[in-house]
Amino acid sequence: IFFVLLFKKSAIASIILDYETEIFVNNIINEIKDINDINRDINFIILSDRKINAYVDHNNILYLTSGLIENCEDYVAFLSVIGHEIGHIDKNHIKQRKINNVKLKNINTLSNLSVIASSMISNDPAILQGLAINSAGITQNYVNFSKNQETEADFYSLETLDKLNLYSNSIIKLLKTIEKKGLEKGFTKEQQKKSTHPYFEERINIINFLNENKGSRFDKKINEKFNFIQAKFLGYSGNKDKINELKEPFKKYAKSILLAKDGNLKASLIELNQLISQNKNNIYLVETKADILFSYGYTNESLEFYKKVKREIPSNNYAQIKIFENTKFINLTDSEKLTLFNENLNLLRIYY
Repeated sequence: IFFVLLFKKSAIASIILDYETEIFVNNIINEIKDINDINRDINFIILSDRKINAYVDHNNILYLTSGLIENCEDYVAFLSVIGHEIGHIDKNHIKQRKINNVKLKNINTLSNLSVIASSMISNDPAILQGLAINSAGITQNYVNFSKNQETEADFYSLETLDKLNLYSNSIIKLLKTIEKKGLEKGFTKEQQKKSTHPYFEERINIINFLNENKGSRFDKKINEKFNFIQAKFLGYSGNKDKINELKEPFKKYAKSILLAKDGNLKASLIELNQLISQNKNNIYLVETKADILFSYGYTNESLEFYKKVKREIPSNNYAQIKIFENTKFINLTDSEKLTLFNENLNLLRIYY
């Protein structure tokens, strides 16, 4: 996992770059697009933030927090949240919201703001005071969707789940978790009722009504992929309470990362090596091992594992970056240097 820092006036936010997670989210987005006949591109960014949150900005970019990934019980809950946000995009809520904001706010003020339309699945009062995205990253301006638009996005998400023949109680559990966290931070039920989001009980009743007595095409393989990703995020965030709730082998995975963070490299590698031997088809475990070794300064050893990852997943540009940036050019001939640069020209196109 790479972290890219974004600076704003009062805090620092991080974008998480992780190939495994990006592939997984892209697959979820494509499944939602396909079932709803959406032809437009939908880009996303993952933020390092323990708040359970998702929203879209004025450029139709979808933002997902690490806290969302950590708190979804399964991939269906995660898909339902993404479906809600794509509902805002597909229903043109952002354009409608821009028009309303132009009508409601001073034109001179608006000209100096990056006007966004964002959809929050959480009702954290601290967030509701101001959160937004501009072209460079996070700013301090936040605009709510209307309650009607939020309800429409809720229905869009549930209709998408119905088309996919998916249902899980995890969706309701996620809503209850968000409500509980809001109450713990002083966001009362009365305040929740007055927010732009439909009240939690209303949303849960809608979910139960639309999914009553319905089966589910729940995919255990997809969920296993999600669980490994979730365990990785929990390991890096150090959320011990959530880690202890995990089942094996995901608990072992999260703990192996946490051990490395706590300075116990040997114990970390023992746990991780066991996982790799038991899950030979999961190359991302090898990538995590490379990340841990690299963070401890074992550059040469880590590069061997990054090369293994790159051989198995040629499109993994993050592994490619590590290999390219840490190759010792002084040991190469001019011909070898030329070959190396030619092999990595795609990085120049992608990142520069």
